[in-house]
Amino acid sequence: MKVLSINLGLKEDYLQNAFGGEDIGACIRVNYYPKCPQPDLTLGLSSHSDPGGMTLLLPDDEVHGLQVRKGDNWITVKPVRNAFIVNIGDQIQ
Repeated sequence: MKVLSINLGLKEDYLQNAFGGEDIGACIRVNYYPKCPQPDLTLGLSSHSDPGGMTLLLPDDEVHGLQVRKGDNWITVKPVRNAFIVNIGDQIQ
């Protein structure tokens, strides 16, 4: 959180204090979504924003399901092998 605070131009302890100070807690949830064998029969998630502080994604480089919105357009994110995607959530925005 310190590095993120500094890169946002804030005091280095700003985000840590905003999330509870020294008593800051963390939650981790691990989900696995395999490639669907019949994608024409499935629905994805509806558009949403991430309510937490930060989401780390390790995408499958063969599954192109993540999209981000820029203005009124949705852009498909092309996964990069062995790279994490870091989403800053609503609580930090």
